[in-house]
Amino acid sequence: ALIAVDTDENDVPLKWQFENSWGPDAGHKGYMTFTDAWFDEYMFRIVINRRYLDERSRKAADSRPEQLPAWDYMF
Repeated sequence: ALIAVDTDENDVPLKWQFENSWGPDAGHKGYMTFTDAWFDEYMFRIVINRRYLDERSRKAADSRPEQLPAWDYMF
């Protein structure tokens, strides 16, 4: 679960903090922090309630999905 976002003075994300689902033995007592650069590079699966999406993201979510082959690293 997303816990917090650290932003600069222009509200640009710098770091993201998550509570993981593996319990307190993984990460730092069950929490992990990622830089925004890491998040941009590696985060490709996420679940967001539609009401929090901007109009551009809603349109993208309504578009036809592109099916990836099973061996694709994004799969």
